[in-house]
Formats: sequence, structure tokens, C-alpha cells
Amino acid sequence: MAPGVGVTQTVESTVRPTPPSGGPIPARRRRPVPDWVIGLAGVATMLVLWDLVVRSGAVSTDSLPYPGTTLLRVGELLVDPTFLTEVAHTLWAWLIAMAAASAVGIPLGLTLGYFSALNRPASSVVHAGRSIPSSAFLPIAILLFGLGTQMKVSLAIYAIFWPILLNAMYGVRDTEPLMLATGRSMGWGRLRLLRRVVLPSAAPSIATGLRVASSTALIVVLSAELLGATSGVGNVITTYQQAQRPDFVYAGILLVGVLGMLLYYGFNLAERLIVPWGQAQREGGK
Repeated sequence: MAPGVGVTQTVESTVRPTPPSGGPIPARRRRPVPDWVIGLAGVATMLVLWDLVVRSGAVSTDSLPYPGTTLLRVGELLVDPTFLTEVAHTLWAWLIAMAAASAVGIPLGLTLGYFSALNRPASSVVHAGRSIPSSAFLPIAILLFGLGTQMKVSLAIYAIFWPILLNAMYGVRDTEPLMLATGRSMGWGRLRLLRRVVLPSAAPSIATGLRVASSTALIVVLSAELLGATSGVGNVITTYQQAQRPDFVYAGILLVGVLGMLLYYGFNLAERLIVPWGQAQREGGK
């Protein structure tokens, strides 16, 4: 044996270990980039493009202010008691609409979905109602309730009632027939089947309906405020638009976007905590 061969082999074996299977050493997996990092990158890209558009002169600063100026106005609005009070008015109308539509839509959807004799005749009425936009009832809502909170709430309830109702119906109808048959074979009645089988199965669909409805309710409430309500964030944005202060207008719009994002992620987190099996079902279906 040549001198030093054994030592060389020993060093190589310690530096480059062979995997048990004898195959090539697998490459290290890169850690996935967190969602919040991707989100921040997207926001930064939007701000850079915004600044470039304004600096290029493609849009006048009277119509689109610099992003830096707008962000300064965002800070001013966040410490403005009047603006925060209007935000509270918007959220109050949103909360009432969500609570009222959920209190009626979820039980009714479960009932219509569970009893097939009611499902078919109700489907045509549901689909006809959901095809009419809530904005079509704006003149009627103003005549009935004026320009106050009741007008905003009524329009929002009509808009979000249908997705909540439909998701509850579809959640019940998608219940696994084998699970229902198993429950019946054990002698369970309708009430116990509803509580032990149907509700857990329909819960992910109901949660999805509530998450979608939360965004829709905020949009409708803000739209009603922009179209003439006497309170809320939309009314503040309209006031600044009439005063020709586009910096405050865009600042208000940005804060509305942040508010909608917080509501969405709040519902998403609540869904994961309350209905964890819904997330597992979606991941398993991919």
C-alpha cells in the first residue's frame, strides 16, 4: 500500500459521507419565504412604481400626489380624533350588518340545506335575490331610513345575506352521505345528526361565507357613505375630495385598504382556530 493512502481515504470518508442508500447526497431544501416578506415586497414595489409615475409627469400631482406625501397624511389621520370617530361609525355599521345577516342567514341556510323538500323551491328564490345588486335598493333605503346608519346597514345586510345563506346550504348538502348513514344506523335522530354530523361538516363552508361577507359588507358600507351618508370613512373621503385635497383622499383610501386587510386576516385566523379541520380539508383537496 502506498504511504498516505489510508490516511487520505480516512479524510475523504469523513469529509464526504455516503448516504445510507448509496445514492447522491440530496441538496439542502431552501426555507420558504414567509408570506409577510412577500407582502412587504409587493407594497414596496407598488410605492416605487407610484413614485415613478408621478415623477415622470404622466399624472399631475393635483390628481395623484407623491407616495411620501400621502404616507405623511396617513400618519396625520391616524392621530385625528374626528377621523377615528368616523372609522368607528363605519365599523359599527359593518358589525351590525354582519351580526344580523349571520343570525338569519346561517340558521335558514342550514334548514334549507338539510330538508330537501325546502331546498328545491327555495333555490330559485335565492338565486334570483342574489342576482340583484344592493346598490339598486339605494333610493329605497334612503326613502325608508334617510342617510344615517340604518341605510348603510340595510344595504350591507342585503348584500351579504346571500353568500352566508348559500354557503350554509352548500355546506349541509356536501355532508358525506356515509357519515349520515352511519349516524342513522346508530339510531340518531335528526337533531343529533344535525349537531354531531351536519354542523361540523358544514362549518368550513359557513366560515368561508362569513369571510367573504366581511369584505363585501365593508365595501357596501363604504359605498353608501361615498354616495351620501352623513357619517363614516367614506363621508370623510368625499369631504376631502370636495375640498380638493387629493393627498388626504388617497391617505383615506390606503387606510380603508389596511382596514379591509385586517378584517380579512382576522377572520382567517378565527377560522383556523375555531374550524381547524377546514384548513386540513382544503389542503387535502389540493
